[in-house]
Amino acid sequence: MTPARAAARLTPQVVLGLVIVGFGLLLTADNLGYADAGHVIHYWPLILVAFGLAKLLQSDTASGKVFGVLLIVAGGWTTAEELFGVTLDIDRWWPLFLVGLGALIISRAFRGDRLSDLTNASSSADAAISEFAFWSGKVRRNASPAFRRADLTAIMGGVELDLRSAGTGGQEAIIDVFVWWGGVEITVPPDWAVSNQVVAIMGGADDKSTGTQDARNRLVVRGFVVMGGVEIKTQ
Repeated sequence: MTPARAAARLTPQVVLGLVIVGFGLLLTADNLGYADAGHVIHYWPLILVAFGLAKLLQSDTASGKVFGVLLIVAGGWTTAEELFGVTLDIDRWWPLFLVGLGALIISRAFRGDRLSDLTNASSSADAAISEFAFWSGKVRRNASPAFRRADLTAIMGGVELDLRSAGTGGQEAIIDVFVWWGGVEITVPPDWAVSNQVVAIMGGADDKSTGTQDARNRLVVRGFVVMGGVEIKTQ
């Protein structure tokens, strides 16, 4: 039987690959005299729009969608200035950043409530958890034998999640992270297989876990890191 092919998705990684391929083709065309790379590069802010659109379509979390919208706005703003000479006075519009940050905090709070409802409905305590750190540090230990989800947000702060005494009950657990000028540290047992799907912008997402892909417990870590870091390690 022929295995089913995975459906193609527009992800930030796909967009990055397309940008690199397109830039290489542009430079080649410029070297051959078929295009003016200097003129085309003026359209670079549209790359931000593409990344934002990909994130908006891909994400199933509120923070991911908000970040996608912010990228689209930033790309559109810069494009208007670069191509059409439209001057947007940032001194007047910067407070909208606070509006966006506040909306993000509210959305994460509501998501935390939904996770709490899932925990209360579960037969295992702490099956789903939510932590939010703003200019502060949080340390959370979880010993649930049926851990399912976590939502970790660190804005100019840090979150440490210790899962060494936890298990997934043979299923897949998911951790959504959003880091802005902060850090998240996740510690897992040796028998956990980790899939690191975090997208880092001027930051890093380091997977130091040692679990093999045939491990019984599986963990997917996804989300965004902006000028911060995520570390996943085995201990």
